[in-house]
Amino acid sequence: MDVEDNLKKLQSSFSYASSACAAAEARYLAMTREGAAPAALARARFAWRQFEARKDAIIERMVALEELEAGTTA
Repeated sequence: MDVEDNLKKLQSSFSYASSACAAAEARYLAMTREGAAPAALARARFAWRQFEARKDAIIERMVALEELEAGTTA
């Protein structure tokens, strides 16, 4: 599989993670306004942070692939 195909797959994964992250953040913030139980808030915050971490990991992989591609075309 070439670099372009990998980048397209990573972009798709990033889009999903970004949408899920926004939804998880909105859920967490809504729960804080509603006065949810501390354990429920902790779970919601954890889910939100996991999507944030997933986005960061995908970005790192995209940058590495782009650097690899730049190195092979230079």
